[in-house]
Amino acid sequence: MNSQPRGREGRERAFWLFRVLRALAVCSSVAGCPKPQTIAGPAPEPAALYAEVQAAHRVPQTMSCDAKAFVEAQQNGGRYSLHILVKRPRSLRIEALTPMGDPAAVLVADDGQFALLDLRNNVFYRGPATPENLSRLIPAPLTPDELVALLTGAPPDGRPWDSKREGDGYRLRLGIDTVTLGADLRVLHVARGDLWHVDLDDHDDSSGAQVPRTLHLEAKDTKVDLRTRNHAYGQPPPPQAFRLQPPAGMRVEEVQ
Repeated sequence: MNSQPRGREGRERAFWLFRVLRALAVCSSVAGCPKPQTIAGPAPEPAALYAEVQAAHRVPQTMSCDAKAFVEAQQNGGRYSLHILVKRPRSLRIEALTPMGDPAAVLVADDGQFALLDLRNNVFYRGPATPENLSRLIPAPLTPDELVALLTGAPPDGRPWDSKREGDGYRLRLGIDTVTLGADLRVLHVARGDLWHVDLDDHDDSSGAQVPRTLHLEAKDTKVDLRTRNHAYGQPPPPQAFRLQPPAGMRVEEVQ
């Protein structure tokens, strides 16, 4: 007497199971349905990962932007309005502006040489493009190529020797530098031992790569927050953009 209800009940269970499976199949094919993101397995070999990161950051070759710098340091601390122009791998021009928008100082670095036109003190500095000389404007212990790489979101140069998974991304060791990468290979953090570290955030992908719009550097007795905007990518720099000559009558100081 009970065989018919049990048969009907079995058919109903099978029907509802079919509907559930079909709904799951439809959901997995629709973009609006969330899909689990799983990163499994070991990180690529260090050299292979470094090559992928370099390929992901081949552009921009040139970049200009406006910026605000907030500096805590024993020397040259304060708040700066800047205009920045860079050309990879190591050409750099930084114009520091007065509150009225007039130039207060102009720093350039190119081909290993540095010059600083300091209109505040009416002196023109020139010499090698060392971190110490670049710090005469913004105190940061970086060479021109390191600064250009950070501003454009690229990894520093170095010999890859270790890599591992970290969260959804990777950690890559380049010489004495440690680079933290996102899953899409954006550079999130660069540290040089306990000498300095930089956090990169709020990335802009309109250049074809991931360029940070905010950078936070910490070194001994120094903190620098840099917030950039009005980016322009891939435009050729003006002629002589990375060259400076001392104005007539200005004191020239040769530095080492």
